[in-house]
Amino acid sequence: MNDQVREIVQRTIFEILETSMSAANIRAMTRRHTRKVHFVPIKYRIIGGVLQGLNIKFGYFIEKLLGEIIRLDPGVEALPDSGQKVQLFFTPQTDSIIDNYITQRQLPDSPDDCTSMFDGLLERIVVTERAASSDQRQGIVKDIDALFRADGLLNVYAELKYNDDHDTGKFVDINRKFIKTWAGLAVRLGITEPRELMPIIYYFNPMKRYGPIHTPSRNIMRGPQFFDRFLRTRYADVDRYLAEIGDDPEVLKLFDDMYDRVRNGELPTVTSRRTNTP
Repeated sequence: MNDQVREIVQRTIFEILETSMSAANIRAMTRRHTRKVHFVPIKYRIIGGVLQGLNIKFGYFIEKLLGEIIRLDPGVEALPDSGQKVQLFFTPQTDSIIDNYITQRQLPDSPDDCTSMFDGLLERIVVTERAASSDQRQGIVKDIDALFRADGLLNVYAELKYNDDHDTGKFVDINRKFIKTWAGLAVRLGITEPRELMPIIYYFNPMKRYGPIHTPSRNIMRGPQFFDRFLRTRYADVDRYLAEIGDDPEVLKLFDDMYDRVRNGELPTVTSRRTNTP
């Protein structure tokens, strides 16, 4: 599995780099910076823009990487909607129930432990949707980061994030989206009991910023916890490969090529080995 993990990391990184360093992206950045007056030479602004864009995309890269690992890991069975944008359906009543729950969790008298409230929320969602007909539901498109079957029986929906470092508003939005996606998946999969679909928020970085405000601790995993619980892939292997990838000769060549061509007034031509993973 180690070699396969390395291949997945390399392939995912090259996909991100090739998009960011494409001729089309450089041309767009050139047009944008040409219209701006600045003492920093435009060539260096373009290079800085590429690097800044890659930094912003790192969280997306981690989410894409984790989705690929889950899809290929022999310990779980990725379900068809995993990693896809899917139109999900639930009633306006469920939508209001979730919004009210999120609001209530911001109030000062809301208990620190949200476990019982969260369990009650999921139960209310299931009961509401079981009593509803399809024409009462509204559709909304959601990203399904990971949806898989573990241990041959347990369905798991996971919201994948790199780091628990979002500002307050974004943190609330993540939890709202997480619960609404679970509600839509519960309808889509015909869930009749909340325990039939486990909801998990997973942070690849084990550092903690926020407590379990909206989602109980048992449904939040960090660092190796998710890998240890569900996957045969080792977290330590992925973490090590990510730490080493910046010194990969092919990755260094991509950056050197981009720098030389932009510095010399040329558009970059990205040519890298694309690894193929079965």
